[in-house]
Amino acid sequence: MNDEQQAAYVSSLYPGQSLAADDIRRIIQREEYNMQHKGHEGKHLAMFLIFLCVLAILPKTVRYWRQRHPRSYRLVSIGSICLIPPYFALANRYFRFVSIWIGYALANTYILYLATREPLYPRTPRRVYQWFALTNKVSYAVFVAGIVLFALCFFNVAPGLTDTERMVESSLITVFYGLYFGLMSRDLVTLCSDKMAATLGYASSNGLPTKHLPHNVCCICGDGLGYGSTGTDTGGGLLHADAAPKQSTRTVEPTHNLDCGHEFHATCIRGWCVVGKKDICPFCCEKVDLTPFKQSPWDRQELFYVTSLEYMRFFISWQPLTLLLLTGIFWVLGLD
Repeated sequence: MNDEQQAAYVSSLYPGQSLAADDIRRIIQREEYNMQHKGHEGKHLAMFLIFLCVLAILPKTVRYWRQRHPRSYRLVSIGSICLIPPYFALANRYFRFVSIWIGYALANTYILYLATREPLYPRTPRRVYQWFALTNKVSYAVFVAGIVLFALCFFNVAPGLTDTERMVESSLITVFYGLYFGLMSRDLVTLCSDKMAATLGYASSNGLPTKHLPHNVCCICGDGLGYGSTGTDTGGGLLHADAAPKQSTRTVEPTHNLDCGHEFHATCIRGWCVVGKKDICPFCCEKVDLTPFKQSPWDRQELFYVTSLEYMRFFISWQPLTLLLLTGIFWVLGLD
């Protein structure tokens, strides 16, 4: 329609009213939109019902997938976590995040290379766990810094500084960095620990060890436990568990005994249960009591951080995949 026809059409809708050109244009656009979507109420209802069904079925499906096929679940989860944020960052030209991600990815590529080599070097497990313990602490510190900064902005502690939009945005970005890289570290350390355990033969994916575990070896890191009274250890950890003990010049580390009777380095079993959020013995898969790891306020706060990572996993990994699934279903059914 030309301008005169549009004006006549609008005058028929609003008789006796004098409307400006901008008002006529908005009315025409609204009427065209209404005509285009006329009779779509049924489609919208069908899309809403499909959305509810997907939300109801997806958690159970993901839980079943994680229990029955943990390896494929873990690979898809890690793949989506590692690739989806960088993709959106590149698309929106967030080059600072991309540069940090590239540096972190390069460092972890080297760690993954060490963890997947066969045979493993005797010190490789300890180096891998030390690296992920460091990245977990740094990520946790960044997360706490972001929370503190956001609290300062929320209460406007420094007017003119903490009430600015840039400061609030910086606090939220800091929280995101702490959660995202902490989540990546947690998933990657799970991959590395499973691979190293399978290579060394003291644990397997089905929970049945393929090799006897000596009483003085920590099966998480592969080092000898060491005892202050004798000053000896196995020297080669899991790689040389059958060798005769020899004198050790290393500092004896504190150990922790689980209810099942297996003994580990205190730092190793703490990382296994807290950082990796595993509640089973890494050797016999018996349930682990997590109470000893919740004694201090720091422990409880760290467990809260690990729980927050699971919510981050949903927003980074499963929410985009859910939207992609819904888009595919709507496209197949012709629900535009």
